[in-house]
Amino acid sequence: MREKPVRVLFTGGGSGGPTLPLLALAEEIGKQKIGSEFLFLGSKKGPERKMVEQTEIPFVPIPSGKLRRYWSLRNLFDPLFILGGGLVGLLHLLIFRPQVIVSAGSFVSVPVAYAAWCLRIPHVILQMDLRPGLANRLMAPVSQALVSYFKRTANQFPSISLKRKIGPVVRNEIFTANAENANERFGLHQERPLILITGGGQGAVGLNRAVLPLLKHLLMDFQVVHLTGSGFGKKLDSESPIFSHPDYHPLEVVHEGMGDLLAKSEIVLTRAGMGIIGELAVLQKDTVLIPLPGTHQEDNAKIIQENNAAEFVSQEVLATMGIKWWNNFLELRVPGEMGKRLHKLLPDGGTKDFAQLIFEITDKG
Repeated sequence: MREKPVRVLFTGGGSGGPTLPLLALAEEIGKQKIGSEFLFLGSKKGPERKMVEQTEIPFVPIPSGKLRRYWSLRNLFDPLFILGGGLVGLLHLLIFRPQVIVSAGSFVSVPVAYAAWCLRIPHVILQMDLRPGLANRLMAPVSQALVSYFKRTANQFPSISLKRKIGPVVRNEIFTANAENANERFGLHQERPLILITGGGQGAVGLNRAVLPLLKHLLMDFQVVHLTGSGFGKKLDSESPIFSHPDYHPLEVVHEGMGDLLAKSEIVLTRAGMGIIGELAVLQKDTVLIPLPGTHQEDNAKIIQENNAAEFVSQEVLATMGIKWWNNFLELRVPGEMGKRLHKLLPDGGTKDFAQLIFEITDKG
């Protein structure tokens, strides 16, 4: 047990995927070094704010811009927001005086990383996806360490000398998840197998539309919990009789008990962000990946499918040939085998390994 507490500042967000691993890291550091202090700098309107505020970690919104690769009137004003984010970030660095800063992507992190470089505060990048995003590439020249899930990813950061490949960084809630708790909390049948459908914060709408024609076929053999995102349930209520099926459970969002719900699930249909994939690897769940079209998620899905660790189906195929695909998937599926291979590809221990790296950096300082 390491007794001397540390001060760590986190930046990032934009979605729940990169936010939850940062909170998991804070949880692990707090367990090993009681009395450690944390601060989270994020965007004002991003989902990370609500997620962080549900913990005991202080959250401070800072101005943030975006470097778009297309014409937009906002391109004229975003440099001012980026500069503002750097100045506000610099102020909070001077006040909080962190020993290390950890970022998980998002453009809100970029000016903070450069402010940290000016103050000679070590900066660490968490790169979960196979293909690095622009924000992390922009931060690389001023970063001292890189943590990634794939060895191939690390090769794309030649300027960073300290690199660690680790397993998924996940919350303790995942390791202690209990399927029986999900039965009670969500009103699920104890014996009937469960399919969970979740599209995440940014990808729910397209996935909802693609999966709609398939729902009645899923319900022949399974009960279904469908995380629809906000607003979609009202539209579905007026268009589909599926809503009245006793084994169909549409929910906009789950604030508590997500780990239990994942533990209860036999199959999970999800987008291909590495945040939830890491949690599914820990729980060894058979997973169907439907990546957000035209994004880095397609690279994640492809490399995982190459290892026979998950099923990869495009949103287009799901929408146009979903029933045929599902019947073929069920016929070839060996229950539990994909989950075991996913766990082998993304093994346990990532949260503790990440905390160990943070302690190595703070001990040097």
